[in-house]
Amino acid sequence: MTSSVFLLVVVFLLILVGIAGTIVPLIPGIPLIFISIAAYGWYEGFQQITPKYLVIIGTVTVLSVIVDYLSTSIGAKYAGSSKKGIWGAFIGTFVGAIFFPPLGILLGPWLGAFIGEYIELQDANAAAKTGFGTVLGLFSGIIFNLILALIILISFIIVLI
Repeated sequence: MTSSVFLLVVVFLLILVGIAGTIVPLIPGIPLIFISIAAYGWYEGFQQITPKYLVIIGTVTVLSVIVDYLSTSIGAKYAGSSKKGIWGAFIGTFVGAIFFPPLGILLGPWLGAFIGEYIELQDANAAAKTGFGTVLGLFSGIIFNLILALIILISFIIVLI
């Protein structure tokens, strides 16, 4: 196996890990995909992977990172959360993902939003509604990033052909 074929296989494996990272926290999903494609472009002298293509997927990468960080909080806000509920969702996302994977991915944001909202309103029903909106926002962000990752993969294959 030549070194260029080997490198291309490694890039595709890293892209697949990046796609998994859009679902699994702590794996830098789309940024990993971007870095893999950029490294391959550098290796092949930016003949197939052009600077223009890298700017486009770089922009998509920045968009995905913004969506990733904001989707949970936006979901909480959409459900009528207070600032404490939004902060709770934000903190719960990281605590759940780091200390209680994989179930913490679901429970962390919900529980964080619930606790923050309950502290603010002292109303368990409103806090539960906020927790649901938070999880809905989280999954909306995951689906959005998964679609972006698949689009980048398809565009990479097209560029190589």
